[in-house]
Amino acid sequence: MIGSADDLHGAPTPTEVEVPCLTIPITDTQELAAYGLMKKTAFEVHLKNSGLVPNRVKLDGIEYTVNKTYLNRKSTVLIISGGA
Repeated sequence: MIGSADDLHGAPTPTEVEVPCLTIPITDTQELAAYGLMKKTAFEVHLKNSGLVPNRVKLDGIEYTVNKTYLNRKSTVLIISGGA
């Protein structure tokens, strides 16, 4: 998760938080096309009871970009892509 930049401190400070999650690969062609991810590996990451809205996720040592975030009442769902 990356904090916001401000004039006093300069560049944003990376913050790492370990959070348990459920990871589901996205394989539906229409869904991949909707996110513009046809040529990338994409996953849904479900975070239970989390208000975190990161812009990067490290999964199994590989860093992914968060493309879309859905905030629900009991969970947060991140659509991530990229990696290695």
